[in-house]
Amino acid sequence: MRAPPIQLAVTLSGLGASPECFSHAVKLNLAGVQFDASQSHLRPRELDIGARRDVAATLRRHELVASGIDCFIPLERFSQLDAVERAMTALFESIAFAEFLGRVPVSFFMPLDADLANTICQEAARRGVLLADFVRPKGFVNCGIGLDPAAILLEQKNPAQEVSAAGARLVAARLNDIDQSGQRGPLGQGRLDALAYRVALDVCGFKGLPVIDCRSWRQPVEESAQCAKRWNDLLPAANL
Repeated sequence: MRAPPIQLAVTLSGLGASPECFSHAVKLNLAGVQFDASQSHLRPRELDIGARRDVAATLRRHELVASGIDCFIPLERFSQLDAVERAMTALFESIAFAEFLGRVPVSFFMPLDADLANTICQEAARRGVLLADFVRPKGFVNCGIGLDPAAILLEQKNPAQEVSAAGARLVAARLNDIDQSGQRGPLGQGRLDALAYRVALDVCGFKGLPVIDCRSWRQPVEESAQCAKRWNDLLPAANL
């Protein structure tokens, strides 16, 4: 039995190969983990029912929850005849895996083609899975919204204001920052007003786990620990 975990998740793919990535998440004392559809040995399209049960057992053994699945397929693949079928299959398998894990959200880039978008939304609705679109500022009409502070800051926008604008449609929220040179990293190194962002998430009633997105960080384990500590240290100031 471990100490009460910090109510954050972390991108598994940023912590290294499976199964060591789960152990790293436990050492960080985080509540959850974010799966990545492109991570070796954890790709939904490669996991049969037995393998999926093994993943669920691994989560239980480590006392972790699944916060969601990333399936960030480049948008251009949805417009290429030789790639669209494979892209849709990968996304549908991620939605099915999300259903298996307890109907956790799937974070992705919604294709601009209306027919494809409607097909994706229908499949997610059929399985009872929420979608988080990280492309459109206002989100597709039948889809939830996902927000990435680093990307928002690079657009010269305010992450806290974007959270407020998304409101109840916010399905997924990342936890990261950018430094003065535009490089992604943990909190405390750049432009994000972390307190305002945390308060905005609370006010809008966000129920998920903010995800520490450490995929491109130089020292993902150590910097994720720093990020979690800084986030937790905001509690007294935010009166949460």
